[in-house]
Amino acid sequence: MDLKKSFPEMQESHFPMADDSWISIEKDEHYLHFPKDSLTDRELELLKMIAQESPSAQKVTSPWYRYLVKQVGSAPQELAHVQFLYLNHQEALSAAFLQVLEEILSEAIALFPISQNRTILFLDISNPLDSLAILQDILPTLESDFGLALSLFVGNEWHHLDSATLRDVFEEENALFSAYLLKKGGSKVQTFSQLMLWAFLQNQKTPVIEGQFQRVLMQNSDFSALIESMWESQGNLVQTAQKLYIHRNSLQYKLDKLKKQLGLNLKVLDDLAFAYLFMMKQ
Repeated sequence: MDLKKSFPEMQESHFPMADDSWISIEKDEHYLHFPKDSLTDRELELLKMIAQESPSAQKVTSPWYRYLVKQVGSAPQELAHVQFLYLNHQEALSAAFLQVLEEILSEAIALFPISQNRTILFLDISNPLDSLAILQDILPTLESDFGLALSLFVGNEWHHLDSATLRDVFEEENALFSAYLLKKGGSKVQTFSQLMLWAFLQNQKTPVIEGQFQRVLMQNSDFSALIESMWESQGNLVQTAQKLYIHRNSLQYKLDKLKKQLGLNLKVLDDLAFAYLFMMKQ
């Protein structure tokens, strides 16, 4: 059935709509939105029944869900250093599973579902743990213990974003993960740089994310030379320091500074490749 033909005013997005004049129905990794005033009484009642039967129709109380997903109100608090983890699963997660996740990731300030197949972990990384290493180690055990097949997207480490940009970045990273899964299928763990490299190849648009990287590069003129030298030296720190005519300690300082600004570790090949290709696009 072609819903667009039956409901020409229907819209589609990755999140439910907060406007009470619309009704949102979950479909796979998306939501379909129908304006109530365009529906007959019978159509509206039927859609309400479908919406209530959705596993993700449960009441989500997190204030971050209200701000990030419903896009209502202001951010619960200002955070300088944050990261999103996007966990895909075949069915709604149990309370026991969610409790285990919260215990493993003590830096999580919010954990909430955005659909029956995706759960978000929002981390305050002011005092970061190595979340990627932790989850890579524990994911097979969790899958075995709870009988689940899981896919994880580790979003970028974001620093000093204003609240509005934080919400936009969240929406764009989430959409990027959905697009990747749609075309490539599930794989256990994907990092931010891996998906951005894929996005470049697919011409997948990420204007908010790219805008943030462009802004930081413009504010830090030495980053471009650092990225280019690291790329030309194939990540070799000794050769990079020689190219830049600096001491190894000074190079490490610059690498740490770049990571605190961009969230990228240039010692990791995927991060270096993404940074270099992004710079070449400008």
